[in-house]
Amino acid sequence: MFDYEEETQAEFEVIGTSTEEGYSITDVKFESPFSGQVSAFLLTPDNGGPFPAVIFMHPSQGNRKTFLREAQMLVKKGYISLLIETPYFEGDGGQVFEERKEFIKSVEFLADIQKYIQTVMDIRRGITLLCKLSIVDEARIAFIGHGFGAAMGGVIAGIDSRINTFVLISGYGQTSEWQLTSEHPMAAIIRSFLPTERFEYYVSSLRKLDAINFVKNAAPASILFQFATNDEFIERDHSVTFYAAASSPKKIIWYDTDHLFTNCKSAILDRQKWLSEHFWLQDDILSKESTKN
Repeated sequence: MFDYEEETQAEFEVIGTSTEEGYSITDVKFESPFSGQVSAFLLTPDNGGPFPAVIFMHPSQGNRKTFLREAQMLVKKGYISLLIETPYFEGDGGQVFEERKEFIKSVEFLADIQKYIQTVMDIRRGITLLCKLSIVDEARIAFIGHGFGAAMGGVIAGIDSRINTFVLISGYGQTSEWQLTSEHPMAAIIRSFLPTERFEYYVSSLRKLDAINFVKNAAPASILFQFATNDEFIERDHSVTFYAAASSPKKIIWYDTDHLFTNCKSAILDRQKWLSEHFWLQDDILSKESTKN
């Protein structure tokens, strides 16, 4: 389902670059393994390398700008970041949910199971393109995803060994069950307007893509789960089920915040700490192996 042939000529297409003190933000596009192009931001330190890299995937309420500030914090610490935009919301940051007419027009598009598969494939293509950059340390690549992005990260964890560590924020371990019960705007609109037979097919297809089916195979990659105690869309038992399904090593942290982790600075600091500890541990192991040899 997620297999594809990599094109050796695939590369980032540069749309524009802005220069900040010590780093650059490049607006890029790359070819999707499905169709069309994927929009992304690529943040790179000015000098040095190879650097660890982080791939970000936003929640359904966001777009590639969602994690931009956090990526700017990381690039100053010596991380490369790739912020990918899902094919669901490109160009409008999820604002299709603000008008009822737009809800109705978008139901079939949002319920297209191929868009879920495409998102996973787009992420895999992003990993490949990062690995082709000489300034990226292929042994130190992380993934950070929120909401829908965390669900996709759970799938990636079980099928792509190139990611060393994951941070999954307010993740949907069972998107199919969430679609049946959640009051999230996307779930509610699909449930309300999709014909019964079409909806049942959609949910049955989603079950095959539930992250709990894949995250059990994440090892040896590590996973940090971040959940909100006041999550208005994901019940606590669903969060616990997602965590329990994952392979070890793993860690779970709860925060007194909402689904979007509004003003939750401690979660950002914990993510930075997690990345630092993971990659420095890896450096220590490599250093010890080099000493032995």
